Formats: sequence, C-alpha cells, structure tokens
Amino acid sequence: MRKLLTIGTLVFLMIFPCLLYPDEVSEMWGTLYKQAKTLRQKYEIMLNIVELDNRDVIPILIEALDELNQQRLYADMKEKVIQNDLRILVVRELGDLKVADASDEIFRVVRDAEDPYLKEEALIALGNVGAREYALNISLILRNLSVYRGEDVAAEEALANGCIYALEKFRDPVGFLPVFYASTAGFSRRITENAERALVNMVEDPSEFLTGLILTESSFEVKLQGLRAERRSGAPENRKFEIATQALNEGLINKPVDQDEETTLRELRRVALEVFIEIEEKNDKPVPLIEQVFYLNGGDDSEKIYAIEALKSIDTEEAAAALARYLAYQNDRQASGVTAKDNRIVIATIRALGSMSSKTGYRELLRAKFLGYPAVVGREAEKALKTME
Repeated sequence: MRKLLTIGTLVFLMIFPCLLYPDEVSEMWGTLYKQAKTLRQKYEIMLNIVELDNRDVIPILIEALDELNQQRLYADMKEKVIQNDLRILVVRELGDLKVADASDEIFRVVRDAEDPYLKEEALIALGNVGAREYALNISLILRNLSVYRGEDVAAEEALANGCIYALEKFRDPVGFLPVFYASTAGFSRRITENAERALVNMVEDPSEFLTGLILTESSFEVKLQGLRAERRSGAPENRKFEIATQALNEGLINKPVDQDEETTLRELRRVALEVFIEIEEKNDKPVPLIEQVFYLNGGDDSEKIYAIEALKSIDTEEAAAALARYLAYQNDRQASGVTAKDNRIVIATIRALGSMSSKTGYRELLRAKFLGYPAVVGREAEKALKTME
C-alpha cells in the first residue's frame, strides 16, 4: 500500500506541480527521496529535485550528500555507477546554487571518493560555493599532480582541471604558484590554457611571486613561462619592465648545454625585449643588457632587430648612445672590408637613431652616409641626419 502511495504521489507531482506552492513541491520531493528504496529510484527522484532549481531543496541536497558520503561503494558495478552519478548530481547542484554551508560535505567527496571525475565535479563545486578555507588543501593536491605524474593521464587531467577551476574562483594567492607550475607541467593543451587563463584572474599583480621564480628556478623553460605570465598579468607596467629586465639578465648570464636550452634562452631574451617595446618606459636600467644582445656569439638577426627596437622605445640619451656605439661597430666593420650579408641590421639601427629624440648618433650617421655602403643605406643615413637638423 505504501509503495502504491509513493508512486501515486510521484505521478501527481510530475503531472500537477502547479497545484502546489514551490516549498510544498520541494518538501514532497524530499519525502519521496527519503522513502525511495533503491539507488535507481533515488537517482530518478534527484533528477526532478535538481530540475526545480530552487533553494528550498538545499536541506534535501545536503542531507542526501551526507548520506552518500557515509555509504560504502557498492560492489556491483552498475550500482556503483549509479551511486557515483547520484553524488555528481547532488554535488553539481550544490555548486550551482552556491551553497557555502555544504563546503565540508563537498570536500569530503574530494578527500574520500575514488572516482577522479567525481572528485573533479566536487572541486568545481567548491570553487562555485567559494570555499576558500580549502584553498591550501587544493593547492597541495595540484602541486602533487604537477610533480608526481602517474599512468592514468585522463584521471590526473580531470583532477588538475578541477583544482585549477576552484583556485581561479577563490582568487587566493596561495594557489597562484601551484597553478603556475601546472601550466608548465606538461598537461594537455586544454589544461595548460586553463591554467594560463586562471593566472591572469587569480592575482592582479603576481610580480612578487614571479620575481623570485625567474631568479631562482633552474629550469630555463620555467623562467620563460614566468616572464610570459607576468606579461599577461594586470601588474603595473613599471613592474613588468623590472621583471623583464631581470629575465633579460637571466637570458644573458646563463649558458645553454644543448640546442633546446639555447632556443629557450633566446626566447627568454626575445620576450623581455618585446616587453620593453610594448611599455616604452624611459628607464636606462636594461640598456647595458640590451646592448649585450648585439654582440652575442651565434645571435641571430631577428634578436638584434628586437634589441634595436627596444632601445628605440626606451628613447633616452643612454639608449641612443648604445645604438650609436652599435652603429660605430658596424661602420668599423664596413670600413675594414667586412661587409654584412644583408643591410637589415644597419638600416634598422640608422632608422632607430633617426626616430629618437637624442642627436647622439649624428657623427656615426654621417660616417655611414659616406662609408661605401649600398646606396639604400646611404639614403637612410641621409634621412636620419635630416631629422636631427
């Protein structure tokens, strides 16, 4: 008789929900959930509870999750799947409703569940409810995932994704470095991009974190990613300029042991130079470092072009003097009969000097005009000289 009554109530609720007040509907669904005898019944009823999208069901959801957390996993695989699906349903709805009071029960899922995809849903829910009290715990989980990689790649990526999502939502500084290292840990492109996006949102000015990282990390790749993270961040431009200066110095003082490291160090220098070009700060601090780029063994022309543009952007007397010295170096080589394979570098140097506010390069521009360079170089020197008149 009781079973028939329950079925009748269920049918009534599904056909005539409009005849009841929302809180009455929620109460009746809650009663049905408690009376359900099987996991399948509970799951079907919970689907309807979730569809209500009503905060009146919050006590039902919390009680249901508490009950599920205390259950042992079913041995039968089909029952086990339903049990996990039911927990996912409850956890996700608690997150969507932003039920902060459920954070402890949700974290129990993260701590105790075996299914990594259930853990991922719980981590996402913690982010949605704003459970910042668990920021450190989640940071440690993510750090361990980044350092100790196992064989189940999909499971690890699910957990990493949940951790990154939660820490981004928390915007707690404790999560910044774990998310940064996750972005460099070799996860899939999706996880890496999620981590990079999260870094921008987590801390407005991460300079304090990234300065130490760029100066102390032994991995050149990590130094490079640290500079890129600073560049993407909302840090003040003067802080970005300062960190780019530190990164350029690291790119110059460290010596590569193989081709990969050489490529990474070159990229580190290039990104630093791009920051100077973008910011256009009149600051002489990086000028001696930028000047070193011109004389690197094995340095390529594109890197030298970036260095020229960086000095042009800084546009101080010292920056102009560094460019004038570099033009003098090129003029001396031309005078001694050592001709460049093309004229890109000397033309870029001449144009940069001509566009700057200083007249420091006048003498070397005059030399360049009459040194026997190809005619195009002479014409560029003449144009630059006219800007200084």
